[in-house]
Amino acid sequence: MRSIIRRREIVRDQLRYGGEALEEGTVRVYTLADWLQAARVTPSPAAVLLGATDELEVLAAYLQPVRWIVIDFAKIGEGRGYSQARLLRQRYRYAFELRARGAIKRDQLFFLARCGFDAFDLDRGEDLSAALSAFDSFTVAYQDASEDLLAPRRRASADAQPPA
Repeated sequence: MRSIIRRREIVRDQLRYGGEALEEGTVRVYTLADWLQAARVTPSPAAVLLGATDELEVLAAYLQPVRWIVIDFAKIGEGRGYSQARLLRQRYRYAFELRARGAIKRDQLFFLARCGFDAFDLDRGEDLSAALSAFDSFTVAYQDASEDLLAPRRRASADAQPPA
């Protein structure tokens, strides 16, 4: 059984993708096209897989029963998933599990979390235990973020004085 990182812990994956057998306690992941066709008859809660070219606007009307959104990073260097995550968290106020899957390396975890991802299905060659340290790679974050995992911190100087 596959393991993933969820909220900074290594856990067993409860989602099953196309071609994987469903077991008790697991949830099938639908592609966006399949989900849109089956949205009215699919049992709730549901999981949806988004590709880089999938449009979030069509999913927005059907977010209520979706408890897992998996964004697939099909190749290294694919950046559209970062934007999709920010839009889901900020514009659409998606509050359930948002997972990055595919060609994901540990070096990306800090940045993925800042965009709103809270679960990570890393590339098969990655060591999940070693990857957990990636969340602590940086001590200062200047930009705002969508994540709850990594709170933005400001650099403080011991001799800094508050404005008068």
